Amino acid sequence: MTKHYRWAAAALALAFGAAGAAAASSRFEAGVLAELNHFRSDPAAYADFLRDYRPRFEGKLLIAEEGSEIDIMTNEGVAAVDEAIRDLRHEKPLPEMTWSDTLARAAADHVAAQSRSGAVGHYTNGRGPGERMKARGGGPYVNEVITYGHHSPEGVVDQLLIDDGVPGRGHRHSLLRPTHRYAGVGCGTHRVHRTMCVILMSQTPDGSPPPPSKRAGG
Repeated sequence: MTKHYRWAAAALALAFGAAGAAAASSRFEAGVLAELNHFRSDPAAYADFLRDYRPRFEGKLLIAEEGSEIDIMTNEGVAAVDEAIRDLRHEKPLPEMTWSDTLARAAADHVAAQSRSGAVGHYTNGRGPGERMKARGGGPYVNEVITYGHHSPEGVVDQLLIDDGVPGRGHRHSLLRPTHRYAGVGCGTHRVHRTMCVILMSQTPDGSPPPPSKRAGG
């Protein structure tokens, strides 16, 4: 199945500045959330889109599409793609996630820091997702995923789903978590990998503790 790149224009329109603390989403960041919700609406059907990656491999090298991203040397090659396709075929639809300004601000703060330093990972100067959320007036009950080097919302989501080289496929499982109801996205430039996107997800709009589950008959 051929994937339609509905958000190509949004990718071109992204101003990869370090306006990291802005709450309002850019067209690109809104596109990432829309693509994420597209995936969650029918993970089994979305698996067919990943097939488009298979013919682009030369060994473990993923060849960029013309005029798109750079070639990427993967860890596992097409095997990770095939595993993602098999895994997603058994998944049921998930709840849509709503944009959260608080989550987006904390995500954008991380982008602003790493765009300057060129660092990667979830921590900068000892501050992780929970600390960044608290600094923005929220709580630490969040889940964070990060991609580097992708220039389209589809590429961001697909990288997380394929999860090449990640033991346990933690990013894929994060996107499949049914308790996630809110998300914030921050994207920008990166000194080493050109671009990066941070997605923070939570059961609540500000990362506060989720309400206690109701017991049957309670």
